[in-house]
Amino acid sequence: MASETANYHLVTGVVGDDFVEPEHNNRVADTVDRVMGNYLLRLMTAGAYDGWEITAAKQVDAGEGLVAACWCSSGVAGEVDGLTVGAVNYVFAQTGSTSGADGSVTFQAQQSASGPSGSVFLGTIELDAQGDVVEIDNAADGVDRQCYALAWRSLSGSGVEAAVPASGEVSFDVIHEALRVPGAIAFAVEGEDFTWEIDRTYLATGFRVTATNNGAAAADLVYSWEREGIGV
Repeated sequence: MASETANYHLVTGVVGDDFVEPEHNNRVADTVDRVMGNYLLRLMTAGAYDGWEITAAKQVDAGEGLVAACWCSSGVAGEVDGLTVGAVNYVFAQTGSTSGADGSVTFQAQQSASGPSGSVFLGTIELDAQGDVVEIDNAADGVDRQCYALAWRSLSGSGVEAAVPASGEVSFDVIHEALRVPGAIAFAVEGEDFTWEIDRTYLATGFRVTATNNGAAAADLVYSWEREGIGV
């Protein structure tokens, strides 16, 4: 007998003679597209994850990457459409109508650095008046090739704010390695004289601490911290 999945209530357990309503089939497609599309848009960087470099043959070599929330892959070098002779051409990877299903990708050149909506900038290729290659730049400003798989990260550190006056307040920034999605913070102080608050927790590269010395004399604020989140 058919049943439903726990999280999205999709029909499962179907056997040979079970009848499945069209809406149940459509729900699977709609759910996968919505969940995966938004997940990739929010948590992964669009760009070239492997290959996709412009070559002297006026092509883009084999590679794969995330384009408009669609994972695309090309097993062979692809032609670049729209190249203009006697100019610097900006080359972009674009999705097409079948990219979601088969991961196909096309490569388009134009003379503007502002690419089509959802495209990924791969670099520039300059051609002379005869169409010969003058220069290729696969690391042009705006090209993102430093794309890696996401991983759960745990960061930690410590520090000292010296000689905080009695009844005095000190604010300082704790800077750490950048996280793609910053998460929970654990903060600890030696001794019992200090109280503190943490803000700017939305920042991917750190947070701010404001601490007050409630003791009768100046004291060093000795602290340690841990933070988790999604990194690279």
